[in-house]
Amino acid sequence: MATEPVASSKAEGAAGFAAPSALRRRGRPDGLILALGVATAFTTLLDQAVFSFAVPSIQRSLDADGAQVQWLTSSYSLAFGLALVGAGRLGDLLGRRSLYLLGLALFAVAGFAAALADDTTTVIIARLVQGFGAGVVNPQVLGLFQDTFRGIMRSRALSGYTTAGSAAGLVGPLGGGILLTVLPDDTGWRLVFLLAVPLAVVLIVSAVFVLPRPSAVPGGVRSALRQVDAVGVVLLGTGTLALLVAAVSDGVLLTALAAAAVALFVLFALWERHVYARGGAAVLHPELARNRGYLLGTAVAALTFGSALGIGLLTTLFLIEGLGYSPFAAALLLTPRALGMVVGSMLSWRLVRRFGRSGITWVLGLALIVVTVEIALVTTGSEPLIVLGILGAGTLQGFFSGLFIPSNQSLTLNEAPPGVNGVAAGFFQLSQRLAAALALSVYAGTYLAVGANMPASFAFGAAASITIAASLGALLISAAATPAANRSLSPRSRRRNGAKVTYPAAVRQPT
Repeated sequence: MATEPVASSKAEGAAGFAAPSALRRRGRPDGLILALGVATAFTTLLDQAVFSFAVPSIQRSLDADGAQVQWLTSSYSLAFGLALVGAGRLGDLLGRRSLYLLGLALFAVAGFAAALADDTTTVIIARLVQGFGAGVVNPQVLGLFQDTFRGIMRSRALSGYTTAGSAAGLVGPLGGGILLTVLPDDTGWRLVFLLAVPLAVVLIVSAVFVLPRPSAVPGGVRSALRQVDAVGVVLLGTGTLALLVAAVSDGVLLTALAAAAVALFVLFALWERHVYARGGAAVLHPELARNRGYLLGTAVAALTFGSALGIGLLTTLFLIEGLGYSPFAAALLLTPRALGMVVGSMLSWRLVRRFGRSGITWVLGLALIVVTVEIALVTTGSEPLIVLGILGAGTLQGFFSGLFIPSNQSLTLNEAPPGVNGVAAGFFQLSQRLAAALALSVYAGTYLAVGANMPASFAFGAAASITIAASLGALLISAAATPAANRSLSPRSRRRNGAKVTYPAAVRQPT
């Protein structure tokens, strides 16, 4: 079966960025790869969507304290972030099939182990392993999309990826809410952990037949592994770990870990410059490090993703712990938000095609207004206004999130040069998971600390104010990124400048 090389510059090849996995096999239907990737997104995000509803049950069943609750909520994102960049780079070098299978196997086994745990520490460890597995899988999926699709079809593929995650956010809480409501605490949360396991097993079997075997690696696997900047990976991973552990620490340990994280990131940047200057294969591709559109788009993703997960967890805790709602009733109240995100995700590729980055900036502005209204209504403490805020403003917020999240992802990853799609996706998701781990820890910690002495609605407002600040930051950064992004992708912008818009023969605009 013939292979087709993806274009790669001589400079990239000399620097070690012309990856063997850039050779993809012809004859494998792109639709199967798309379906597998979308199903993988649904499976890994299903677990995360429903877990927030299980936290109160785990806390009661295993008598977890406040610090353990913070670890429960942030451990998945912590391990996810640690795996991303290294897994993305290995996928670029060795092919995505084996790493996909390995990551999904870890995800499934850890979910099963968590369901059998009899103490909080075991659950936390299982969540760490599960997050690591998901962190290995996801760069392979996004890398496959980058390798396989071009132009507007790439935007549609990424839109499908986000739509699947939104659907998981719709289905998971309802299914998990029923289990947690009708079953005893000690049984309900265990079954929640098992929800995604059968799906993961089906995906592993499917991937064996769908994902092509990688082409032979020139020089063998050892030669390819020598292209991995081990020192850079260690510096980045250690800095990430220090920062994430700092998020669940306090006092002197918090200060020490935060300072260590900053120092390690500075060393990482200096080392990468040194490696690239010597012609080596740096972890962070120099074009990514210098690309304004990629950096600003990644910053937008970090702020919006972290604040979205944070306020989702916060709302769940508020409804169940603060107002005494059952998990199923809380899931029903949050269903319109998830449904709005599904609809928004399905339409997001149209936003990119028609308006480019400027459309994302306008949607971020509308989302900022809506989330401010939602927080204000919930903070009143009046139950009718709380319900209005969550059902009304929350639904609009979900719709806007569905519009801008995949759109921003598409524009940002479009900046990646050939041969490093996995690394670009890895750093992109790393920023999201760093933000998520910090946000989940800070939101939960703030809510629990303030709620110990103040009404639950006041504690909600105190923690949710972080979302307003993050949304404003994302809006300003997106506005700064708009000119360059519109020039690079938006057909409307190209027409406005008198340029002819063309698409590859296999990626014509849909009618």
